[in-house]
Amino acid sequence: MKSKKVVIYLLLVFLFLGTLFGWDAYGTPEEYYKATGNKITQFKESPVLAEKVKKGELPPIEERLPKEPLVIVPEDEVGKFGGTWRRVWKGPSDQWGVYKINEPHLVYWDSEGGKFLPGVAKSWDVSDDGKIYIFHLREGMKWSDGHPYSADDLIFWANDIVGNDELTASKPAWYIVGGKRAKIEKIDDYTVKFEFAEPYGLFLLQVAYSQGFVGAPKHYLKQFHPDYTPMEEIQKIIDKEKEKMYFTWVDVFNDKDDPVRNLERPSLFTWVPVTDPTGSYYILERNPYYFAVDIEGNQLPYIDTVRHEYVMDDEIIMLKAIAGEIDMQFRHIGTLGAGAGNYTLLAMNADKADYQIYNWIAANGSASQLMLNTFDHEDPVLQEIFSDVRFRQALSLGINREEINEIIFSGLAKPRQASLVSGSAYYDPEWERAYAEYDPKRANELLDEMELKWDSKKQNRLRPDGKPLQFSVQVAGQPHTDIWTIIREYWKNDLGIQIEVDTINRDLFDSRKDAHEFDGQVWQMDRAAQPLAEPYNLIPGASNISESWYIGWTTWIKAYMSGDKIPEDAIVPPEAVIDLVDLWLQIQVTTDDEEIKELMKEVTKIHSENIWMIGTVGEDIAPAIVKNNFKNVPKELVTDDILRSPLNAMPMQFFIQ
Repeated sequence: MKSKKVVIYLLLVFLFLGTLFGWDAYGTPEEYYKATGNKITQFKESPVLAEKVKKGELPPIEERLPKEPLVIVPEDEVGKFGGTWRRVWKGPSDQWGVYKINEPHLVYWDSEGGKFLPGVAKSWDVSDDGKIYIFHLREGMKWSDGHPYSADDLIFWANDIVGNDELTASKPAWYIVGGKRAKIEKIDDYTVKFEFAEPYGLFLLQVAYSQGFVGAPKHYLKQFHPDYTPMEEIQKIIDKEKEKMYFTWVDVFNDKDDPVRNLERPSLFTWVPVTDPTGSYYILERNPYYFAVDIEGNQLPYIDTVRHEYVMDDEIIMLKAIAGEIDMQFRHIGTLGAGAGNYTLLAMNADKADYQIYNWIAANGSASQLMLNTFDHEDPVLQEIFSDVRFRQALSLGINREEINEIIFSGLAKPRQASLVSGSAYYDPEWERAYAEYDPKRANELLDEMELKWDSKKQNRLRPDGKPLQFSVQVAGQPHTDIWTIIREYWKNDLGIQIEVDTINRDLFDSRKDAHEFDGQVWQMDRAAQPLAEPYNLIPGASNISESWYIGWTTWIKAYMSGDKIPEDAIVPPEAVIDLVDLWLQIQVTTDDEEIKELMKEVTKIHSENIWMIGTVGEDIAPAIVKNNFKNVPKELVTDDILRSPLNAMPMQFFIQ
């Protein structure tokens, strides 16, 4: 078996900005010493924790850190302990904002998402055939309650949570490769092996993307799992905690396994919650057992407390920002700040509110894209129209992207088709340009070819049944509403097509998508730099997430991919979609990055020819606001859900001066 520190370069490093980032990570203090010649001679802790040690409330720092802690090289300078980081959130449903400053990973991305760095795993090995991955954990590492962390916790998560069909009915993509479940085995207390039936070169992408691979606190959660605790004991919990509305042991387990809502659950978070998340303020405090130090041996994080203030809507977030009541935030600000007028508003108030705006870049193939229901529409006439690629091409040609960029994005985005971003290893300029110019004349020619005739006054296009051609576009979020309200006028005036922009909340948006109750839906095309980590935009059935443009075909595709019998009522996808699925099946078992790139050329070619996702502008800025005394925040960063942004800025090294 060949040992690799940074393993399997499946992807080229995507570089929006070049090498601009200061922070780095080393698996152990010894590796840091070998690389730099600087030796960490002692470990130091926050005065808050030192006081608890003095009172006997905590063991000494040497007993709380692992034998070989992760070493973080700070962005700009070694920080100072203390302070409270003020943020805003929208309550428990906004939990991802907590995860994305906090979550531990077995393996981290570097700042740009181009290579892998150590995390909870100090190192790893990969077999030459790409079937076996072995992770070496940190001896002496502990959960936030002080209980030892070990391979047992990772095995418990993999086999008893992911592997349990009641808890995890729909398995993640990495779990079943070559039609067989992955084998996850404990080699010793600090070594775990993942073995796949076929080569699986994409596995480290999944590990770096998902926090799940660190495992779950077996010592706590086993009391809610029937493989470890008799059902009569779990039933007592169901009967006792009636206010929780538990119906099954699965309800109990999932509730207890929520590190945002359940304050009793031990975690490996940087900051652990200490107050009820339903209150006005949700408070997190530093994890006294956190497993990382800086280059001088200071236990991270530097900041003692993170305070989330509950806000109801985006307007209040903006008001809090310009009033100087937020210390540092990217979530919500990154999307609001790109909206019409909001960036200017942020900039106008920066000096008064004592903050700077960092123009981070979003790995969005499109900040807002339209996807039509081509598979299961209750109106067969509309479905036939939507299914005609000429219609989608015409709609795309009828969008003035340059104008949208100026009006909504202050000229700071890039007019383009919904496609992979220019920094991706799989970027396709032909796809980026496909039907992305503003050409109403050509658009009308395509509609004429489809025999979608004008009415007698030449104001409206007509369907084949003589009715006016009109449909609704469902959006969730103000920037989308702004964009598609403008596009509505283009299509009405230039093409004679009427749309209604239907702004709804996220829950209703998702439920309508699941029920196929929509004409068209709008969302952003994110995950467009490292797409193979979560290719749900590109490849139907490759993820547990389904996108609007293909969700109706998912039942057929899932059966096809797994080799199961296809249900009689499953909707058969068009040949081009099946081709995408076949390409994905090949990509999954390929370990050669050049071969993957060739297969991805076919994927992007199919998309450029079919335009299932009609984009507007992308590679847009995602501004973060940063108080002038808030330090070690990268001024330039690529942001994406794949990178768990702002986690790829390493918040544990932020400090308040």
